Amino acid sequence: MNPHHKITMASHVRIPIQLPSCGMFVGSGIMNSVPDYLVCSGRTHTTWVSQLFTPVELLERILDDNQGNLVQYWGFNGGRSPITFARHYALEDVGMTPPEPDWQNKKNLLVTDWIHPEDYRERNGAGVLKLIREARERGIYIALLYTEAAPEWSGQFQEAGGEFYLGYDFGERFTFRLEETHSDAGNTVTLQTLADGLMRQVSAHVRERHATGWGNVAATSSNFHLDYEIAAGADIPMVEDFAFKHLNLASALSRGLARQYDLPLWGTHLAHEHYSWIPYSSKHKFDLLRAAMYHKYMAGAKAIINESGGWYLEAQLVTDSPMFETPRVELGSYRNRDPYDFADVVGEARKTYHKINYHSPVAVRYRKEISDFYDFVKANGTPAGQPETTIALIKGNLDLGGESFHPNDAIAGMFTLAEKNPLWYSGQPERGWDVACNVFFPRPPILAPWHNLFLSGSPYGQMDVTSFANDNVDADFLSANYKALLFTGWNTSSEKQYVQLLRYVKSGGILFVSIPHLSTNNTRNYASFGVDELVRGGDWSELCGVKVKGKGERFYWATAPDRKGELGFKHPRRFGILTVCRGNIEITDPSVETLAVEDEEMAPVLLRHRCGKGTVYFLNTWAYPGATDADFGPGATLDSPGLAGYVYRHIARQVRPEAWISDDQVDAGAECRFINYSHFPQDGTICLQNIDFSSPHRFFLHRQEQIIPVELAPGEFRLLASTD
Repeated sequence: MNPHHKITMASHVRIPIQLPSCGMFVGSGIMNSVPDYLVCSGRTHTTWVSQLFTPVELLERILDDNQGNLVQYWGFNGGRSPITFARHYALEDVGMTPPEPDWQNKKNLLVTDWIHPEDYRERNGAGVLKLIREARERGIYIALLYTEAAPEWSGQFQEAGGEFYLGYDFGERFTFRLEETHSDAGNTVTLQTLADGLMRQVSAHVRERHATGWGNVAATSSNFHLDYEIAAGADIPMVEDFAFKHLNLASALSRGLARQYDLPLWGTHLAHEHYSWIPYSSKHKFDLLRAAMYHKYMAGAKAIINESGGWYLEAQLVTDSPMFETPRVELGSYRNRDPYDFADVVGEARKTYHKINYHSPVAVRYRKEISDFYDFVKANGTPAGQPETTIALIKGNLDLGGESFHPNDAIAGMFTLAEKNPLWYSGQPERGWDVACNVFFPRPPILAPWHNLFLSGSPYGQMDVTSFANDNVDADFLSANYKALLFTGWNTSSEKQYVQLLRYVKSGGILFVSIPHLSTNNTRNYASFGVDELVRGGDWSELCGVKVKGKGERFYWATAPDRKGELGFKHPRRFGILTVCRGNIEITDPSVETLAVEDEEMAPVLLRHRCGKGTVYFLNTWAYPGATDADFGPGATLDSPGLAGYVYRHIARQVRPEAWISDDQVDAGAECRFINYSHFPQDGTICLQNIDFSSPHRFFLHRQEQIIPVELAPGEFRLLASTD
């Protein structure tokens, strides 16, 4: 296969979405379920359904409890119970009433105890259509997740819902999984074959849904390869936040995709109950949920959906979940949910439902947080458009790893391959994302003693992640949106990329790049690739001012060539111990500046090249920037971002947005690590958030010609209008 083979997806017309008067969709997930059934079984995973309301009744609860203006309906195609099946198929319209489950006598627990489901196949989705009409009648927007319906019914969804129907979400259907079911037996597996396989699956599903009337198709998961799902035709990115651990990075990816593909909107699916992991006993448990909603609001999300917790508890991924006070049912596999196997336990389980149902303290608290946030949105509206971003972090072509370094994680779930070739485990490329986040989205330990995996400051403003997935690189788009582009993790390069990056820089852009980023390798060989795999054979004279002739000497330390300290460090401060190889290069432009060298032969490690109206920062290492995060040597401090991180910070200072923050009226320092901020140019709104729930933080807000001292109380969110 051609290493740069590209799957081209046919374009389709995305359906415009009209935002509500408050400027944002705020919602909750609801399910078609009945009490007493198990979602999962097992000592750890036993989850009882204690819900007391039908989906239609929950629409009323959303209004009565002020739970927003949107419902996300988890359809599931009817489920196991006769009652849930009858709802999905609207069997009441053909004169059928499902029997109540008889747990004591073990009767009517499965649909097949009552009817043959196949006899009613043509009614699949009739109940979904009715629910859409019920939602519209109440003025509630509705979106569908994990829902099936025959074309006869799905073809009516858009007309039935009108502007209140927002479309369908395929969820985690196409996640790379541990079982490696996505690999092609007998064929050579490359990053390209994996990406092509994923895109074919997504494209086929999206095309089918578009053709059968489902409207816009969203993608919800914690996948960092969300960009490939959008490139394959999905219309709306809805990252499953908290499962995706870094909320601001998830926003950066979604926002970048929305700009790049001109999407109707982007949003968030908050899985706080499942994945926040800190115990309910923590005083910051719900501070975290509240802060997450404001994180997304100020990042430009126009849809915020709380997955669960408000109607009844579904998760037990904390050590003190009330779910553990319900009977544990161990049936072998946690997937075993056969009601006849646990019918004898239902009576005992019912005695504990008050701890996990709608009236339980945790569920009440979830609804309060959603209600309070919705009140804020209704009172204050939502900033128009998207936040100002001057920098884009590049998510390279065929970057199928995670959003951070995890040494036990295999790229695209290819564990069998990784066991034979460890380069397929998370490594240098993925460490580059950690370096970038430590600079631009730092996560201080505000939840101690628990890990803060979620909330970050934005000391240099909001950043986008722009994706090169499917080799989609366009200099005009990049120049129109970003003053600087920074390579971070994996990239499989191409001649097209080189040409577009050259155009971008010549027109005035700033680029940070290292040798591996311009390699065409797609087999994860980032250790011993050759010059023959480099774009243009390593002749980057025009872009970088150098020719790469081969892999150079391994070196221990990097340092500054002088005591000027332009990048924030000066000789004899050293970075390392690095033990990586530099490139054996020929400098072809005598005007190239050397900003860092190895400390024995003074050979260049970091160069700056003026190219047209722009500038290239070239990291001359045979390793990805993530490998330069080692910084424990002379002059190193605890907060050092490593050599690449110093370059990121240096570039960020050059391309500050219109509104920016500082510790000392000069630069963003320790205080700004706790401040998340954004500026919306369309209406001039500025959002400020102290992510520290225990301490106030003071800083300076630079706005046009003003320098304004600001103090934010612990956990405070502040909205500043353009006239403030």
